[in-house]
Amino acid sequence: MRILFLSNLEFEGFAGPTYCVPALIGALSELEEVVWYNMRPVERVEWRGLPFYRNPNDFAFDIEDFTSRIWRPDLIVFEGFYAFHPNATLLGVLSSGIPYVIEPHCALTSGDQGKKTFKKRICNAVFYNRFAQGAAGRVHYLTEKERDESGEKWNRNSFIEPNGIEVPKERPHRESWHGDVPEIVFVGRVEPYQKGLDVLLEALTPLNACADSPRFHLSIYGNSVNGFSNEMEKKLQAAGFRDVVAVRGPVYGDEKDAVLRAADIFLLTSRYEGMPMGLLEACAYGLPCVVTPGTNMSDVILAEGAGWVCDLSPESVREAIVVAASSAEAYAEMALASRRVAELFSWPSIAKSIRTDYLKVIGRA
Repeated sequence: MRILFLSNLEFEGFAGPTYCVPALIGALSELEEVVWYNMRPVERVEWRGLPFYRNPNDFAFDIEDFTSRIWRPDLIVFEGFYAFHPNATLLGVLSSGIPYVIEPHCALTSGDQGKKTFKKRICNAVFYNRFAQGAAGRVHYLTEKERDESGEKWNRNSFIEPNGIEVPKERPHRESWHGDVPEIVFVGRVEPYQKGLDVLLEALTPLNACADSPRFHLSIYGNSVNGFSNEMEKKLQAAGFRDVVAVRGPVYGDEKDAVLRAADIFLLTSRYEGMPMGLLEACAYGLPCVVTPGTNMSDVILAEGAGWVCDLSPESVREAIVVAASSAEAYAEMALASRRVAELFSWPSIAKSIRTDYLKVIGRA
């Protein structure tokens, strides 16, 4: 099977697709022939070093020329949804008759559709409904919740496969917290709505007034969206949380590795996610996690005993943090459970399952 992946990605260190798209294609390259064409001329060594990666610096993409002169795929996979504009490139792909799969990365959920609603309604009516409902198309959702929150109006032909994780061969062995108090970390976009940081901010403030609250330190790492990092810092400072909560910039590569190795607990309070790569990475490092149902990982975290699940309300988030910061005795067992969660989502295992779905789409199952 020949698979052409199309994307329109920038190299954003804080964005999940930056890592999960090349990781998925890399894992599938061990099983099938693949080509990845990114519509933006990104020349990062992490991508350029992949033998299947191409971009406009290599050649301008034209589906008719590509399929007749270079390589004709059996399947086309769109990594994204609104990232593809209805120009000659996309229209040519859709009229080629080649079966395609759309992985929308949460773009079809009610939560995401609620952003820029008027603009999206117009764009959907003019073009994107037809794009999603194409007779040759299927939608690849990451979780059942993403599919449920997207609804059947887009395309009833869909399948569910999660993102994967590269589980480190050498993983930290965790028996207890690193210090007297647990280091809790959030790593992701510092964005109030999707990540639920507005609720987290409400949850934290009363804790400072409670003399019997357990001690902990929380570090929030990430790229600030619309200046929300500054807003958080001001409110936390006004509430007297300067020494308890730190809002920091984004971390990547070795710096991110150091942050996760030094942490004790991972926190993610999202309203909605596709499949949160940061949470899977934290599990690979053996970090017990505090999560909300919107992360789409609460069921497996609960089933494996790898952390604490709370509703997205200030009271419930506050209670979960208090319980997590008081659970030193159960830490070693929960750390082992967290690593088990990561192993369930290794990329080689995920790629084999997705390959079966792709074969069904092209009628070769």
